[in-house]
Amino acid sequence: MAAEDTAARYRPGAFRIGAAPPARRLLLLCVCACWLLPAPALCLLGFRPEETGAELSVEDGVLKATEGSRFMLRVYYSTSPQRLNRSAGSRANNAAPWIAFIEEPSPGREGQVHPKRNMCTDKNARTSDIEVLGSFKSSSSQNSVLVELLAKELRRGEKVKFYSMCAFDGSKWEHYRTRDFWVAVSERSVVPELWLQVLVSVLLLGLSALFSGLNLSLLALDPVELQVLQNSGTDTEQNYARKIESVRRHGNYVLCTLLLGTAIINASLAVWMCQILGMTWISTLICASGIFFIGEILPHSVASRHGLAIASKTIWVTRLLMVLSFPISYPISKLLDLILNQEISNFYTREKLLEMLRVSDPYHDLVKEELNIIQGALELRTKTVEDVLTPLTDCFMLASDEVLDFNTMSDIMQSGYTRIPVYENERSNIVDILFVKDLAFVDPDDCTPLKTITQFYRHPLHCVFNDTKLDAMLEEFKKGERPLRTRHLDPSAFRRWMR
Repeated sequence: MAAEDTAARYRPGAFRIGAAPPARRLLLLCVCACWLLPAPALCLLGFRPEETGAELSVEDGVLKATEGSRFMLRVYYSTSPQRLNRSAGSRANNAAPWIAFIEEPSPGREGQVHPKRNMCTDKNARTSDIEVLGSFKSSSSQNSVLVELLAKELRRGEKVKFYSMCAFDGSKWEHYRTRDFWVAVSERSVVPELWLQVLVSVLLLGLSALFSGLNLSLLALDPVELQVLQNSGTDTEQNYARKIESVRRHGNYVLCTLLLGTAIINASLAVWMCQILGMTWISTLICASGIFFIGEILPHSVASRHGLAIASKTIWVTRLLMVLSFPISYPISKLLDLILNQEISNFYTREKLLEMLRVSDPYHDLVKEELNIIQGALELRTKTVEDVLTPLTDCFMLASDEVLDFNTMSDIMQSGYTRIPVYENERSNIVDILFVKDLAFVDPDDCTPLKTITQFYRHPLHCVFNDTKLDAMLEEFKKGERPLRTRHLDPSAFRRWMR
């Protein structure tokens, strides 16, 4: 019996587990350990948005989505080296990771939500504010997956919330706390209604046109012109000029106020258009066209023709704008007053006035005679006696040996002159002058010699040089002295006598 037991113990191929050799025991332990090991883990490498736009962008390295928006993320992952196969492990190697999110209380620090505890393992800790709508692997990429997400609406009073990403590889959850795996959900900007967009756009364009019109109508009228209108304009123009003068006196203050308003309104219009239509060429084109046609051309064309009336009827608007912009406009205007001194008005020289009368001939209501008188008065200081002389050949003169008979007296009356030169021998030798009033008591039938009358009254002769200015001659006329003779190298002309 003992021998049989001994033979059976050492028979080839027969053994018991309890008494298994050490090599076979070690192999069995390795198989069991491999069966109990977890499946190879999936590691997230990163993610990126498939498309970005107004509702999805990247700011400071964090993906930022607008509440209520749906977007696609491409998530990249890698697996650990291939180990022993089992059903669960094969599923983990072939499937994409499952995605979830954990809410971060503040964007201040990374991994501040229980850094020592894996919150992803708690189903209740995973947030539903970002919903995973679905995921699928693309055939072109073996280590990435497309995930469609929905960022739900934020709660009342919340502006932005941050979420960190969790990934499940089939056997365990992994929490990625760094900012590279964060998603921010921001509040959606309020989009105004269509009627409100149109109303605000029209209002801004109207204000732009108003500022441009006030700028042209007020600043085009200088203080001198307003004073002229008050003294010589119609009753309506005088009333308008009196209303404007008190404001127009502060030229630089008005200038700074209107230009500041124009800059603010045009900038606001550009921002408003970009908010409605976005930063596109369409918004730029619409904004530029509106400012060009409505804000510039229209007010300039109207204010250039009715500037006085527009400035007077909107003077209260200008005063209100000056009060509102006082903290900015007034200091700048005082600085301009200090640098530029007093505002220079449009003063016209004598030459400019003459040329203005000539150019504006079709537009003023002056007749030709009035225009000639005005031009002659303005030319007194520039013209000389020689320029206005009448040649002696054209003058009506009497010889000193004439007899005041009926024919001579008739010629004197028909000439129409009140002062007649009297010459001796030749016309250039003027020796006396005859006043027509001296003939009041002369009878033509007496045939009185002319010398008798001239020697009785002896009117003095005043001689002037040919280069004497006409304004100096006017002063002599005012004194009652009428020059009757000119001194010239070749005395061939004589001044025209006044009728």
